[in-house]
This record gives sequence, structure tokens and C-alpha cells, in this order.
Amino acid sequence: MNLSNRLWKDNFYLAEKSLQTKFVQHLKTGKLPKEKFKLYVAQDAFFLECFARAYGLAVSKAKDKNMIKILSQLLIGVSEELVLHDSYAQKWGINLDKNSIEPVTKNYTDFLNEVSQKSNLIEIMCAMAPCMCLYSWIGRSLANHKKNNPYKEWIETYSDKDFENLAKTLENLIDISNKTNKLDNLNSLYKKAMELELDFFYAFSNF
Repeated sequence: MNLSNRLWKDNFYLAEKSLQTKFVQHLKTGKLPKEKFKLYVAQDAFFLECFARAYGLAVSKAKDKNMIKILSQLLIGVSEELVLHDSYAQKWGINLDKNSIEPVTKNYTDFLNEVSQKSNLIEIMCAMAPCMCLYSWIGRSLANHKKNNPYKEWIETYSDKDFENLAKTLENLIDISNKTNKLDNLNSLYKKAMELELDFFYAFSNF
């Protein structure tokens, strides 16, 4: 089993917990309170900005030209996701400039900032992959619940094959970079990111 599959399998129980959160289940049914979705979008924008910077630092630590090219393409994907958040903000009447970062979001961004600044390339990618893989998996899990759903656009975004391919691209980079790194360390970073994702979904499930 390659490294990316091993990391996902070892931490899949956390993905299942995220799927079962009240926030995600109410996204699926379309019954999520609009105010909760608006809070989520505002906080997710903070995270995506941090995620984009982490990709930038990953690019700076890549020593292979092809790796630089692929990571730069993934960074473009995050930029497109930020554009999507701007469209959400306009559609749902969210003023992103007036929101401040919440503790649950800051915990995640602090973790990602520290790893991307202090760690090597594969460690950065293992801390970033859970976000991509989890959202793709959740999106595909909700793909049959788009009809008459006010959150149809969110489900379509993360269930899309193009987004799944972005996640797989990052996983492929992890696999080809896996040489002398210890599994326990990489799994610790991956698990921490999955736990922070779960905390993030829990934060918007209190209704």
C-alpha cells in the first residue's frame, strides 16, 4: 500500500466522524441554517488564504522542476476556490472584511503555518492533504443530494471530478516524495489535520 492510501486508511475513522457531523448532514438535506453556512464560509476564507500560503512555501522547498510546476498548479486550484468563496459571499450577503478569525479556525491556521514554515516538503504535503481528500470524499458522499438543495453549489464543487483529481495529484506527490521519512511522523501530521477538520465542522454544528 502506498503512503497516501495508508495515511487515509489509518485516519478514515476521522473522515467518517466529519461526515456525520450535524453541519455536514444538514448540508446534505439542505436544512442547514443559513446563518451557520454564512459563518462557515467566512471562516473557511481565512483557512483558504492560509492554505494558499502553505502551497507557496511548499513550492519554495521543492527541488525538482516538475514538482514546482505541479504544486504551482495546485496553488491555482486554491485560488479558484477563493474566487468561489467570493461568489458565495455575494450570494449569501457575507461581508468577509468584517469577520474576525474564530479560535477553531486559528488553531488550524496556526498548525498549517507552523508546519509550512518549519517542516520539509513531504511533511507540508501530509499536513495539507487531509483538507483536499476529506472535502472530495464528503462532496462525493453528498453528490446524490443536490436536487432542490440551497447548498447545491457547494456539493457540486467538492463532488466534481476536477476537485477529486486535485486531491489525487497531491497524494501522488506525497507518494513519489516518500523516501526516508518516518511513517509515524507523517501520520501524526496527517491525523492532526484530520482532527482539526473535524473540530472545524463541529464548530458549526451547534444548532
